[in-house]
Amino acid sequence: MKESEFIKQNKEKWLEFENNLLKNDGDPSKTAKLFIQITDDLSYARTFYQNRSVRLYLNGSAKVLFNDLNKSRKKRFQSFLNFWKKDLPLAVYKAKRPMLISFCIFIACFALGIITSLQDKNFASQILSVSYVDMTEANIKKGDAMGVYKSDDELHIFFGVLYNNLRVDFLTFFSGIFMAIGTLVVMITNGIMVGVFQYFFIERGLFWESFLGIWTHGALEIPTIVLSGGAGLMLGKGLLFPGTYSRFQAFKLSGMTGLKIIMGVVPVTVMAAFIEGFLTRHTDIPNVLRFTFILLSFAFIIVYFVVYPRRVARREDNTEDRIDHALVYKPPFEFDASEIYSSGKIITETFRHLLSNFVFFGKWIISFGLICAFIVAVNPLTLFHDGENYSFGINFLFNYEEYPLLGILTVFCLTASCLLFVSFMKSKLQPEGKGSAGSFLAPKTLLTTFILMLVFAFIIFTGLDFMTFVAHLLLPFFVFLICISYYESLTFYECFQRGFAMLNQSWGRFIAVITFFALISFIILLTAMQGTRVLMLNNALTWIITDDEVTASKLSLGLSVFENFFSLYLYLALMIISGSLLYFTLKEIGTAANLIAKIRNIKSEK
Repeated sequence: MKESEFIKQNKEKWLEFENNLLKNDGDPSKTAKLFIQITDDLSYARTFYQNRSVRLYLNGSAKVLFNDLNKSRKKRFQSFLNFWKKDLPLAVYKAKRPMLISFCIFIACFALGIITSLQDKNFASQILSVSYVDMTEANIKKGDAMGVYKSDDELHIFFGVLYNNLRVDFLTFFSGIFMAIGTLVVMITNGIMVGVFQYFFIERGLFWESFLGIWTHGALEIPTIVLSGGAGLMLGKGLLFPGTYSRFQAFKLSGMTGLKIIMGVVPVTVMAAFIEGFLTRHTDIPNVLRFTFILLSFAFIIVYFVVYPRRVARREDNTEDRIDHALVYKPPFEFDASEIYSSGKIITETFRHLLSNFVFFGKWIISFGLICAFIVAVNPLTLFHDGENYSFGINFLFNYEEYPLLGILTVFCLTASCLLFVSFMKSKLQPEGKGSAGSFLAPKTLLTTFILMLVFAFIIFTGLDFMTFVAHLLLPFFVFLICISYYESLTFYECFQRGFAMLNQSWGRFIAVITFFALISFIILLTAMQGTRVLMLNNALTWIITDDEVTASKLSLGLSVFENFFSLYLYLALMIISGSLLYFTLKEIGTAANLIAKIRNIKSEK
């Protein structure tokens, strides 16, 4: 039977199944009967339409009911175990080709680093930096080639290495969004660097000592780079090779697979940093024990990330169905202001609103970022910086003491963006006729927003590092007050009272949400900053547009400013969306308006 005929013959039955699922009070016996018919159709589709979307649709429909039936049985700890036992191994198995490519590229570049070092004796200084080579040479002369791992106390080395390694992992993964080119560049860079570093000691007759020192932690650390590279290539694969999916759907599916892998890599990275900080420095440990430890570390990587995923894939029935995210029809989402969201639900819905309205948020985030970048780069009348050797970084983003006009620019842009974002969210969450309306230029909200952003800038203007930290802690609270002021048309003083009263009901939700989005925004900023350096976008932009040194420096400066402000406005958008959702949740917790209405309806029915 042709696929079109198969669909035409059964589509009414499938539609009835979907409609029955959407009803909370659907007939259980009817649902059970339809479920049996759907699974029969699914078996038929698996046999004759293996690579067609109808198979995914039927599998997803059956999975929806199965998940609903078993939802009450799921436990958090069991879900955690299932991630490590099934979800992560299956994600690694699905990404087996990107993983193989990542491994081959790393090994090839590792060899390239050694070969180039053989030909050019100064290559190590170019790759590892002159200062690092000089320091290592000095350690070798002292008879302690691995002295770099003893240069500081255990905790400082642990946290420093952990930060650097996590930065590399996430940079490698998120760079895959640049059509996988970014991930390839990062892999090439790290492969050459490791090869040069290893040969540096081989050339000096210290292979065995360096092997035991470097690979004590490197047996876990280096594979995490390869795994992150595979996750990044998987991310880019969705954009480059969407197959029968739309490009957005393919990107979403590949992104979820890559995200699972990178989340599984994080604990291994933490363990590698711990070993480097606390164990590698002890070169007096017997060589047999160190070598055995290295072998065990390699064995763990090979067994868990190579052998075990294949076993899980073979053991699980219909592996492809489990790995693929089926395309199941979902009705349009309608926001219910009476629903009480958990912190996890607020985070999930924040991302959903951001992605579903990406055109609006993306347009304004980029616009505000470009405005700030242009003003700072052009620097009219040298108002925003001294103009000579000025390099804009994250430390300059809030350097209002030295450059006060930068603070004024930030205040006006933050005020405008807050008003735009909260006005848009109000139109989505509380459209006309469902609550008190607020206009974009509502006097009370406009004044409240401006005062709060002015207070934010003034705290930073004190010039004290501690006060800058306090200002950043207060910013999410200020944004939440802006949401309250807009939705309830309150003055500056009134929204403070209202805000504390609402948050006293659930500080936990607020803290969890702002902490999560602060980390996400910071990771995006680091990825953008490191990505432009690794991919040499500054140089490429200069080569393409101009050969004038002054213009080139302004373009480079503008790009740096844009990276920082883009991350700031993205963080602001996330805070506005999550703050709006939190507002309605806390309002319902405090007033129980929906519960009271239901009780009244029950009484009226009686």
